Amino acid sequence: MKKNVYLDKNAEKELRKFSEEVQLDFEAYFKILELEGRLDFPQGRKVSKEIFEIRIKLKGEYRGFYAYIGKMDIVILHFFRKKTQKTPIKELELAKRRLKQYDS
Repeated sequence: MKKNVYLDKNAEKELRKFSEEVQLDFEAYFKILELEGRLDFPQGRKVSKEIFEIRIKLKGEYRGFYAYIGKMDIVILHFFRKKTQKTPIKELELAKRRLKQYDS
């Protein structure tokens, strides 16, 4: 079943700072999310109770966080370039704060 994929306005600004190649990779994953409703490992994985990550390895490591809103909607919350082995807590916290805006 087709899902609706939305980009948070702040996440969109973060995405636009990446190279065009990285942006196109993320957009390809948005299309998969829209059509299939999920990403399998290693392209995606669950990082907390409600947050999932999109994983891109292209001239560096990039991550995008997303969450499901209801049954039909997926919101992309945050993007960052990963520089360490472990995902920084502050990046996950930022995604969680943004998700709160969408909770009805």
